[in-house]
Amino acid sequence: MRLRFLLASSLVPSWVTVVLWLLVCLCLATAANAEEHETTFVNPVYAAQDPYLMVGPDGAYYQAASLKSDRAIAVYRSESLTDRGIHRVVFTAPDKGPYRDQLWAPEIHYLDGKWWIYTCADDGDNANHRVIVLEAETDDPLGSYKIAAELKTPAWAIDATVSKFPNGKRYCVWSGWPEGTRPDSTQHLFISEMESPTKLTGPIVDISSKMYPWETVGRPDGLNEGAQLIHRNGKTILLYAASGSWTPDYCFGLMTLEGENPLDASAWVKQATPWFSRSKDVYGPGHGCLISSPDGSEDWLVFHSSIDPQGSWNRCINLKKVEWNDDGMPVAGQPTSWGVPVPVPAGEPALKPGPNLSEAFDTLDRWELLHFYNGQTLKLADKQLRINASADRRFGDKVLLRGFEYRNLDVHTRVRFDSEEGTAGIVFRVANAGIGRDNFQGYAAQITSSGQLVLAKCDGQKMSVLASTQVPFAPQRWYDLRVVAEGETLKVYLDGAESPQLTANDASYGSGQVGLRALEGKVTFAHFSIEH
Repeated sequence: MRLRFLLASSLVPSWVTVVLWLLVCLCLATAANAEEHETTFVNPVYAAQDPYLMVGPDGAYYQAASLKSDRAIAVYRSESLTDRGIHRVVFTAPDKGPYRDQLWAPEIHYLDGKWWIYTCADDGDNANHRVIVLEAETDDPLGSYKIAAELKTPAWAIDATVSKFPNGKRYCVWSGWPEGTRPDSTQHLFISEMESPTKLTGPIVDISSKMYPWETVGRPDGLNEGAQLIHRNGKTILLYAASGSWTPDYCFGLMTLEGENPLDASAWVKQATPWFSRSKDVYGPGHGCLISSPDGSEDWLVFHSSIDPQGSWNRCINLKKVEWNDDGMPVAGQPTSWGVPVPVPAGEPALKPGPNLSEAFDTLDRWELLHFYNGQTLKLADKQLRINASADRRFGDKVLLRGFEYRNLDVHTRVRFDSEEGTAGIVFRVANAGIGRDNFQGYAAQITSSGQLVLAKCDGQKMSVLASTQVPFAPQRWYDLRVVAEGETLKVYLDGAESPQLTANDASYGSGQVGLRALEGKVTFAHFSIEH
């Protein structure tokens, strides 16, 4: 009111009025931007391992991943770092031959106007692992790929990455067994120049023969793998994973090229301590990549960590913002604990007001998948979504409508329990959702195998019941579940009832994503519609 009086007063010169209005507008814009950037996310963002992301010619993120017991590769496309995006299976291993099994750590690259995937494969015997190059058969990165070549390495080889150096030449770095060593006793990083995307040329050089104690956990002779090459601030930096990936001490190391010749082994100098390592509650952080935020103003480390304190190959993907020090080197600090909200990467697409949908099970592309056993516990077919949430009781499976938020809503689904136990239902007004049983904020309306219809809210750590009632439970029976949310009033209907079985008033969460949740059992959802 005081500002309005001053602006209207005839005692204030016109130029002062203009300046004051500009200051007001600037303050309002700054506040709006601050509020927008306060959007948060939580780790882990999805289930996977060995992430390598790249920005395609269209500005979207692309990554490749092994699926189907490591016998197939999918490519993902997303506008966001926190959502893995849509995917297509682009390659399935042949039934016979030297490349039929164990497709590990694929990386997608766009080289010389074409799409390529670098991965490794064997004949079922790990000792025969070799790097292979897949070539896109079309211009579509999510289209089909074929085997183009095997990179001719002298011995066992995995985790290949490629990069063009400041000298204008392209090089490949991979992890391999040094010749003359006992199989599977150690892994070193090797580099070679490339004649083309499918062929190495010239000498092959071991650049990681020196091993520090922190690189030897699980492998007394040392283990280096999962490299990424970064050219920035006049430096060539190699980020890599060290120690056994199955241990909680898996970590990141860093080395720099001190000189101009990448094939001079002595020019590669390792940092004497881990660059990024475990914390009190994040185990085995390793094998990942640095990537810019959607607007290009920030850098983020994308990496996997184990769900098990003792370490394991059960892994999820995490994000950590990276800064750069005065020496031009990246600094990541410590991993962020799971479930702790942090600001989203700058430029992340904001959620849009959600549309009415008469059927959301027409395509899996609509859904953001937050289920732990990636590609194994969730299937959409014939407009039915089947979830096996019994594989690990620590982790509930969630799917959320991608990119949309709803305030007032009327959502309906049908659910059938295909096992004797479990919990399943609708989640709504969801935010800060990650991998984990109760790793989300919002509401859930769900049926339990103990015969309860429950309306609850979750704060990211635990569920609090708002209302509940007894209902008959029977496996293989279809339940019609409906949720209506209008302002603070939340209502749950079962089996077409005209009056709600549950009603509660709660103002904790005003808007958010909508989806489904399943715990501890096998369930099928049929039909999903939403109005607002």
